[in-house]
Amino acid sequence: MKNRNLSGISQAEFEEKQHILDVEKWIASERAGYDLCGTMTWCKYCVKAEKYPCAKAQLRERMESALNELSEDIDEYAPDETIARESEKETSSVIAEQAGEEIARENLSGIPVGYISVVRLRRSFRSKLIQNEKIQDIYTQIKNAILGYSGVKSRQCVASENFRVGRTKIAKLSITGKTLSLYLALSPQEFEESKYRFEDVSEKRSHHETPMRVKITGSRTLKQAKELLDELARKFGLVNVGCIFTDFHYPYQTDEELIDKSLIKPYAALVKIKQNAK
Repeated sequence: MKNRNLSGISQAEFEEKQHILDVEKWIASERAGYDLCGTMTWCKYCVKAEKYPCAKAQLRERMESALNELSEDIDEYAPDETIARESEKETSSVIAEQAGEEIARENLSGIPVGYISVVRLRRSFRSKLIQNEKIQDIYTQIKNAILGYSGVKSRQCVASENFRVGRTKIAKLSITGKTLSLYLALSPQEFEESKYRFEDVSEKRSHHETPMRVKITGSRTLKQAKELLDELARKFGLVNVGCIFTDFHYPYQTDEELIDKSLIKPYAALVKIKQNAK
């Protein structure tokens, strides 16, 4: 990535960006109490002999991150593909189990006897946030806390929001039901005897980078989550430089409005008809 051709960007743009980064780095160094040169996330892409090294290094980092995010998007959609495959297997097994004349009878719509087709909604991470004000309160607090560490960048995907330092994913937020979960790149085994409540999800492929799950339901668990973020910062050598507090609340929107914006996607599913108890 260090040898990536950057000739498509003018020297004036690099000069302006270098000046901005120099100022930001100086302010961050003043807050930290020591020179942060060499500790920024893009420093590993730096070629000191070239002109405007910080600006070019940061661009290389972003190019690398963009390639990584493309792969991540594919991963985020993988669970949906798995569900689809399992649904197809389930439908096939249902038909196979109905022997003789019973399985041969299907109604005009092609739906197996004893089943109905229903419309369900696949809700994105953003849509769940929009429709839950309490979660937005917690989300605003925890996201500002994470972004207060040097070099941390965030990106929302379909099912979650990921936080990275360079190419390394250090944390992830997701919503299940009415609960916001924080996944951390910490080893659950190291905290087994601690006061913290968490779940080890390391066996799941989608969480292998962030195997510690912390459910944030109120002020107590939010406080513990912030303490664990300090542990995370120590592990990765991140400096808490603070950030301008941002309000991440969204105005409420209905299902219909979110469907129009593709933040909720309807899909068809086969459901077995429940027999009345005799």
